[in-house]
Amino acid sequence: MHDSERLEQVPVDTADVDDVPPGAWERDLSMGPVHERIQSHPEARARYEAVRAEIERHQATLAQVRKARTLTQQHIAEHLRMDQSEVSRLENRSNMLLSTLRSFVRATGGDLHLIATYPDAEPVHLLVGTEPAEPTAPD
Repeated sequence: MHDSERLEQVPVDTADVDDVPPGAWERDLSMGPVHERIQSHPEARARYEAVRAEIERHQATLAQVRKARTLTQQHIAEHLRMDQSEVSRLENRSNMLLSTLRSFVRATGGDLHLIATYPDAEPVHLLVGTEPAEPTAPD
């Protein structure tokens, strides 16, 4: 099969932003009756709260990561070659380039790993901006 044949088989979304009706992407995220049932059973409520607390322990903002690593905005600014005020703005952004996020994480002493999860498949470790490593021959 030629590359041009493969490309023709790939579905393409031709919808324009104006073609999507208002509210099409909104979802009702309330738990409704399920939440009521959990709250009505003490054991279920305790387990729910424990799971929720565990999830929250593994979530952090950039500022929380920096503080947990006992670093100042000035320290991060020096590593990123920017002003302290820029670090403050960076920590409060809701949207940024992956390269910026990677640089921030590296300035705190960490490495950024992206993992895509799917309900019907194993997680995929995404390589962004790098080539996959070549498999090595066994010794």
